[in-house]
Amino acid sequence: GGILKSPTALASELDALVDEARSCPELDLERIYRQHGEEVSRWVRRLWGTHDAEDVLHEVFLIVQRRLPEFRGDSTLLTWLYAITVRVVSGRRRKEKLRRLLFLRATPELQVEREPGPTPLGSALAGQASAMVYALLDQLSERDRTLIILFEIEGLPIGQIMAVLGISEDNAWVSLHRARARFRKAYAKRFGREKGV
Repeated sequence: GGILKSPTALASELDALVDEARSCPELDLERIYRQHGEEVSRWVRRLWGTHDAEDVLHEVFLIVQRRLPEFRGDSTLLTWLYAITVRVVSGRRRKEKLRRLLFLRATPELQVEREPGPTPLGSALAGQASAMVYALLDQLSERDRTLIILFEIEGLPIGQIMAVLGISEDNAWVSLHRARARFRKAYAKRFGREKGV
């Protein structure tokens, strides 16, 4: 048999549980937006461009609100938010491509904000180089484009990219290697020489 606890000990345990619950509050949309809205907005601008970024950000958080009850903590909240952002932007880009094909519209030039980064591609992303890099990225498949942006521009570790895209580590590295090769090929085709990525 167990040892019976005094009412004081039980009350103390209950207080500790209440304190623990308060220190790990339930996720709600307002708190998530307050804590991570700026990061998600940056991801949208990097993946999509500044054109209609607010509209895309709004769509991301509508999906977050709808799917929040399904979040079980199998991945970090940031990884979950990244995955939703990638899916929303990819969906928007597919619709835009179809719309351009149907209506023969010209694509607005993408301008992207960029803090200096440690990678060769990252350091090239400034001013006019930004528009040039995105013009080349837009020639790649959606998967190649997303991989390069997440790894080279956003600086996500490969483990988080695996979680966002739902792929194995081997698959992630092989896909990234191939995406970089296709980027270099697109660069060489446009400018007549290889670009180190």
